[in-house]
Amino acid sequence: MKSDIRPDFHLPSQIYIRPDVTKDMGNIISRFGSRVILVTTSNDLETYGSVIELIARQLKDADIGCIVYDQIPIPTNTEDVDIAAAYIKKTNSNLIIGFGGIESINAAKALSILATNYFFCHDLFSGPTLARDPMTFITVPGSPMFGFEIAPLFYLEEIHDLSKKIYHNNILYPAATIVDPLITLLCQDEKILKSTIGTLAIAAESVISKKNNDIVNTYALKSIDMIFRNVPIAYREPQNGTPRTFLSTSSVMSGIAFAVSFLSITLGISLALVSKTGIDIESAMSIILPHIMEFNLTSSPGKYVQMSKVMGEDVKDITVIEAAIKAVEGIRKLAADIDIPLRLSNYDIPKAVFKEVADLAVTYPFIENTPREVNTSEIETILTAAF
Repeated sequence: MKSDIRPDFHLPSQIYIRPDVTKDMGNIISRFGSRVILVTTSNDLETYGSVIELIARQLKDADIGCIVYDQIPIPTNTEDVDIAAAYIKKTNSNLIIGFGGIESINAAKALSILATNYFFCHDLFSGPTLARDPMTFITVPGSPMFGFEIAPLFYLEEIHDLSKKIYHNNILYPAATIVDPLITLLCQDEKILKSTIGTLAIAAESVISKKNNDIVNTYALKSIDMIFRNVPIAYREPQNGTPRTFLSTSSVMSGIAFAVSFLSITLGISLALVSKTGIDIESAMSIILPHIMEFNLTSSPGKYVQMSKVMGEDVKDITVIEAAIKAVEGIRKLAADIDIPLRLSNYDIPKAVFKEVADLAVTYPFIENTPREVNTSEIETILTAAF
């Protein structure tokens, strides 16, 4: 009899996190494949071209064939991925490397499935049964990406309605995640900081998720701790590689937690905002997070106290609610201290779009595990408060 019991924690991916790990790329990649296609956007190729050249040389020295596919546009839609999949099927590749930003990583995950199965990309969002396992794939993030470098899901723009759609499947854990924090020095400082607030959102909501457990809690709280210790340094010293190592690690840890907790109202609202407006995902998450923290405050005050403590807040001789409020205040102060805009109005987003945003946000699957149920009316209220 087949059991419906699922493990409380599952992590099949190998993780490599250290400065200059890209110099060992040939040795690492040889364990997973011999014919590589490296998937990246044209923007990422421009930003990280020197690193991609280094990786290509490493693979050549290891006698590994490598093709760089840089025809992934931003934003990436399902049709773009279909074109890439048709190309990959002609290459006889046996390993995909997703390199760069969130668009490159999302595309690589989708392509791992489409390279071995006969679907159009938009078909995946209806949850079809896969005839074959995905092609082995590896992620190499160019910046912290709030856990998506390791979490088994991706989002893409659906070509028909131009909304961001989610595909989640535990077969989408990468075979390996290779994180070189020094690569992130090539990324814009503002993007790093905003992405890290996105990481904070994923970690904070993992703490309060209905699916939280002791392992998830440990990863999420440690992620929050590293963010609060290192974001101020990264802001003051943008070319200091040490805090980048911790911020990259915190992103991976939040992704590990999110894969189990599977809760982020922040991400759901942000994806809806990206779908309906011109805002980027990192900015949206930075703005929405404090309001989601306020929304869930009274439903999980004890969890908020845990977060307050790892944020370095003094919670002695005050009530539980007062201590919990310090977690919300801590997040607002952190964002303000690093000059991140905290209002949707800074991005010329009209209030008239809020209902459409709310209607889309509640369709995302990671809204379900919140300790306090949220509906479209409440999301509209949250958006109004964030305006």
